[in-house]
Formats: sequence, C-alpha cells, structure tokens
Amino acid sequence: MKAWTFITAVMVLALSLTASSALAQSSGNFSASGTGAACAIGAGGSFAGSPGVCDVTIGSTTQCGVLDVNISTSNGSGNTLLIRPSLVTGLFTDTKISTSIPSASADVGIQVCVTVDNSGVGIKPASCIIYDQRFQQISSNLFGNITECATADPECNFDLILSTLGARSFDFVVPVANGKPHHVQVTWSTFGTVSNATASHIAACVGPGIVTVEQVKVFNNSGSLSF
Repeated sequence: MKAWTFITAVMVLALSLTASSALAQSSGNFSASGTGAACAIGAGGSFAGSPGVCDVTIGSTTQCGVLDVNISTSNGSGNTLLIRPSLVTGLFTDTKISTSIPSASADVGIQVCVTVDNSGVGIKPASCIIYDQRFQQISSNLFGNITECATADPECNFDLILSTLGARSFDFVVPVANGKPHHVQVTWSTFGTVSNATASHIAACVGPGIVTVEQVKVFNNSGSLSF
C-alpha cells in the first residue's frame, strides 16, 4: 500500500507540473496606451479649437501622433503580438466653385503605422494602412452658361463626387522573439491635396484613441499565419 501511495503521489506531482508548465507557456500578457485628445466638430463643420486637430501639409505626409506600448513575452515557441489601434477620426473637406473656378477637388486622409522594436518587418497584413480617406470634387458649367441655361441649350450641369475609405480599428499581427520585452509604437499621419488653395480646404482630427497589445500563442497544430 505504501508503494502504491508513493507511485500515486509521484504521478499526481508529475501531472501537476505538466499542467503548470503548459499553462505558463500558453499564458498571455496585455498592455495598452491611449490619448485623451478628442475631436469635436465646430462652427461651419471645421475642427477649429479641437484638441485632436492634426495639421495637414498639402502634398506630403505629416506625422501628428504617437502611442508607445511596452510588453513582455513569455518563453516558448509561437509568441505573437496582436496589436489593435482604435481611433476616432474626423475629416473636413470644403470645395467651392465660382465664375472663375469651374471645378475644385480635395483629398485628405489619415494613415496609421505600427512598428515593433523600431521595425515594420513581419507585421501583417502591412505596417501601415489607411484608417480614413475622403476625396471630394465639385464641378459645373453653370456659371459660364447662366443665360443659356434657361433654354437648356447648351446643357447645364452640377456634379459632386465624394469617395470615402475607413477602418478606425484594425488588427495587426506580428510573430516575435521569445522570452523578451518588446516596444510597440503606433503613429498616425495626415496627408492631402487640393486642386486650388483658394477654392478647396481640408483638415483632419484624431482622438480619443487607444492601442491594445496582447501576447498570444500560435500552436503548430493551428497552422501558420495566412495572409
């Protein structure tokens, strides 16, 4: 009876250690960072005075925000970071036409980029994506034919085009080295163009926002990450 008791105790101890080891290897970690700046639509639809307003430089990309997150990873294989930046975004476009300007367009957007340990390599599906973008164009031949329009000869027209892309929350996935801390950085930038600086105006706003980073495990029997 003593021998069986000893063997049983050893088996229970071994099972306990195995379960603890499996739990330790499969356990994750979580970290987050955020910005309290908030977008607000003001008079005339603009973001004037809004804490989250981002400068837009015509014809180039301008970085206007950064969030930093540090996260430690456990030992074992399959360590992967699930990175989720979620942002409130706002876009402003104003286009007008006149007797001297028959057509005007504006294009403005917000791009979000993620790096891990100062690199975008290995981040899926891409290190940078468009979170919000709008193209607006207005055109008309009305002013040049104001008298003839009464008889509809020639044909008078008024054309408005508006195209929009949006994400605002997105999952980035990146396999990382085991058993070490990692630095995750999220940046957002604005970009934009206008056809005529006197006829078109653009603006962008970001906030509030948060980035969450979770360490998860990808097991061999789950297959590889597919993109």
